[in-house]
Amino acid sequence: MASEILATTKRPSVACRAFENVYIGWGHKYAPENYSPPPPPDVQNEFPSGPEVTEVEDPTPEEEAALRAMREAEEEEEEEDEGDEDELDEDED
Repeated sequence: MASEILATTKRPSVACRAFENVYIGWGHKYAPENYSPPPPPDVQNEFPSGPEVTEVEDPTPEEEAALRAMREAEEEEEEEDEGDEDELDEDED
């Protein structure tokens, strides 16, 4: 008979399951009115789209080379113009 009791206590049955709720903390024992949380913030508008934030296709290597050559030519022209201005300043002195 003892073996029968051990066999039945080892197997949990669905009817024997019980749940307990335990709270450990500093909750309020009494509140005169029900708590209602503050409403969520308003939905934000979408980010405005414009040319500074719109994605564009990357330039091809040929376009990059052409742009680089154009910038180098502009820099050389600016250096030549600065050299001409320096020569004019020396002549005036």
